[in-house]
Amino acid sequence: MINILMTKSVDFSIFSKEYFFIKSHDFLSIKYSKLYKKPILNNQLIFTSYNGVKGFLYNFEYSSFQKKIYVVGEKTFFFLKKHFPYCFLLKKNYLQDIIEEIMKIRSNQYYDWFCGNKNILDINFFKKKNINRYEVYQTFLTPRKIKNLSDYHGIIFFSPSGVQSFFSKNKIQHNTKTEIFAIGKTTAKFISNFLDKKIWIPKKPSLKEVFFLVKNFYNGHM
Repeated sequence: MINILMTKSVDFSIFSKEYFFIKSHDFLSIKYSKLYKKPILNNQLIFTSYNGVKGFLYNFEYSSFQKKIYVVGEKTFFFLKKHFPYCFLLKKNYLQDIIEEIMKIRSNQYYDWFCGNKNILDINFFKKKNINRYEVYQTFLTPRKIKNLSDYHGIIFFSPSGVQSFFSKNKIQHNTKTEIFAIGKTTAKFISNFLDKKIWIPKKPSLKEVFFLVKNFYNGHM
């Protein structure tokens, strides 16, 4: 039996109960925020997370989506694409790369980005790129100590904030046999601040892809 720890509560039915024992804990909590002074929206909207969409809907009517929409993440893209044809998937991993790609598409436009309170770029960066940044949700760290951490064959991380929350209460030895998996390059890079060990990442940053990566990894080691 392969023991896997997930640092986020998600649907893991893709894993066979015959071969995998999955334990999941949420190391983050989300609270949606009201924009008390609602802006007049531009014609170009940016979403880099599913929570950004939910936070937007917490503040605006659905009709506000009569815009061009740029999206990061397949889950968010397919959710929006069902209803809005002018929805474009940006296949980038780093926020700087995402913004540079958008600038190539329409460099002389103004954009509204709906995001959380955790981001790595200074607000002046967005002003220079004609991007209005609106916080529509807050991410809170909810760390917890995991007992018998070395009993897990693998640990899956889903975001830099989740990594920060996990390592605030837990420590992984550098020589551990536990394999470390990350949903994407940004999360993997953040893990390297706490652990000098190979980190496995999928070719595409998505739940589906990281789960396939874990399954295929252990199928080859069973």
